[in-house]
Amino acid sequence: MTDDGTPRAAPVRKRRVLFVSGFDPRGPRHYHQLWRDEAPKAARAFGAATRFDLGNRRRHGETVVEWTISGETPVDGVPVLTETRFDFLRWDDLAREFWPKPDWVFVGRTLRTLVRGIAIGYFRRVYGVRRLYVLTMVQPALLLIALMAGLMLAAGLAAAAGLALAGLALSLAPAGAPLGLLLMPAVLRRLDKGTVLWRGELSSYYGALIFNEAPQMQARMDAMAGLIAAAAAEGGVDELLVIGHSVGTTVAISALARARARRPEAFAGLPAVGFVTLGAMTPALAVEPRAAWFRAEVAALALDPAIAWLDAGAPYDAVCFDRVDPLTLSGHARPPGARISPLLMTPRFHALFDAEAYAALCRDRGQMHTQYLMATPKPGRCDFFALVAGPVALKDRFPEFEQYQG
Repeated sequence: MTDDGTPRAAPVRKRRVLFVSGFDPRGPRHYHQLWRDEAPKAARAFGAATRFDLGNRRRHGETVVEWTISGETPVDGVPVLTETRFDFLRWDDLAREFWPKPDWVFVGRTLRTLVRGIAIGYFRRVYGVRRLYVLTMVQPALLLIALMAGLMLAAGLAAAAGLALAGLALSLAPAGAPLGLLLMPAVLRRLDKGTVLWRGELSSYYGALIFNEAPQMQARMDAMAGLIAAAAAEGGVDELLVIGHSVGTTVAISALARARARRPEAFAGLPAVGFVTLGAMTPALAVEPRAAWFRAEVAALALDPAIAWLDAGAPYDAVCFDRVDPLTLSGHARPPGARISPLLMTPRFHALFDAEAYAALCRDRGQMHTQYLMATPKPGRCDFFALVAGPVALKDRFPEFEQYQG
């Protein structure tokens, strides 16, 4: 029984999770080790009677790595065992293809993305959703322009000084300015240690999707759709859960929507289908009318009554769009009587850490954006381990799923 005396939903004893990571060249080995390290911390947060254990990795073809996550959680004082098959759907190989290299190709691609984004009004639309996020997207291109101008100015001044010492005409100094650009690759290599290049290439990645220039990503999302449908058809679980993190939220949306559209019968026998987007980047595509295919996929999932969709984002996560309704942003209305989906939540990290630790988390943008996947000192409603290895299905974990459009 629950605290208010109502019957408790049947616990999840078998679960299938299909996970899509973000724009990250690090593959399943990195994430498997991360979660293996975090599992005992998460268990401690829930109490001495809780445990989470990860099995060894097993490779299935080129695009899937699988392992088990075992959870033991007390429910009404009785331990409940939950076995989860966790499938890591890979696209880290494609992320490596897109990953920025400190060269002139990166410079050209970043500047091209800036020009095209301005021309079609893309950055203006993003500004209307999150003002500061536009700075995150355009800062790399603006920095490149400033660096090139600075290097050329420095080279021109150096040339002028040399000409003056040699007693030659200073009018020749501008001819030496372009020589400063020879230092650009070295400057880019220094920037490679930060996030500037990553953010520049991320904008170019979305530009490629918007302008239909990423056939390899479309093919991979089609392949993921097939894997999700096959997992659904296999059945034998109490819950099928698809999770996307960061840029992987947009990939997961397309993959799940295509699976539902192409093989709806595969999902018919499942007791529960859940979808979780953590640190979502959905508006980066949904805001653009040229990405009509993606907008339609967002609408298909948001209006699907069989899917419980949770979108969790932290207000201080500068990399994500927190609490933005992707359905209305995609240009679709939620009809009267339709369930409000996705359910927009914040993980409330401020309540899960002490003040000092939370302040440190807010200062570290990378850590903040990864925290969705990690343990916290106190258990939260959006706790990753509770979602993937706990005894409560997503649809039962959040009673807010029963909110409907008036």
